[in-house]
Amino acid sequence: MARYPWMAALLCLTMSLSPVSSGAVTLDEAARQLEAMTWYSEDYPPFNYEADGEAAGIAVDILMVAFEKIGVDLKPRDIKIVPWNRGYNFIRNRAGTALFSMTYTPERERIMKFVGPALPSRVSIIALKERKLTVDNPADLEGLTIGVVREDVGDLLLQKIVPANAVISRRNTLKQLLYLLTTGRVDAVSYSINVLNNAVRLTGGTPGAFEELLVLREAQLGYAFHNDTDPAVLAPLQKAVDELKADGTIDKIVARYGN
Repeated sequence: MARYPWMAALLCLTMSLSPVSSGAVTLDEAARQLEAMTWYSEDYPPFNYEADGEAAGIAVDILMVAFEKIGVDLKPRDIKIVPWNRGYNFIRNRAGTALFSMTYTPERERIMKFVGPALPSRVSIIALKERKLTVDNPADLEGLTIGVVREDVGDLLLQKIVPANAVISRRNTLKQLLYLLTTGRVDAVSYSINVLNNAVRLTGGTPGAFEELLVLREAQLGYAFHNDTDPAVLAPLQKAVDELKADGTIDKIVARYGN
């Protein structure tokens, strides 16, 4: 008889309540489960955006090549472009969902699964040069109104450093954020400089009219999944993305977009 039978019972209960991998998953099974997921993305050029009624961009192209490598029969038209906060809510609360491009943060890695990283990005406090603002540290944000996309990484990082009397103005889309910035309704924005410059260029604006005041994070982007997703299902996709990085395919895709 066990010396401490209550310990054995507790161990059995703990194991029964803990999420576990389904174990061995064949490549075909993984591909079918990836196909069954609902895939979301947002307007975040040049990484992902909508063009001609379907998803496009660097991260979409990488995903399509990775899918082809592992036999996943999904196309850009199968990816739903939605406002970021809506997709972010889905990825946290609906099993069987995927969302990209997602910036890696320790907080997010605790509540969702990731494949990647696939691409670099930089999140900064950005303002029009003509405003002649100086921000050397977070304390210099005092009294400013800072625009963010709701629940974007720029929003999450800003919340950690913003002074008590700074104002955060939240919007749902990049288009709305750019409107606030270019019309002077906010002093600056907290956002990816890569994406903002690309969006300004696509709308006929001048990226050189903006400047980074303070870099918040040198970041990495990847593909995120609901936290209940079996790691064994994601393993073939991770391997494919790693191979695309190693053989230079990702660099070639990025180069096509002039980045």
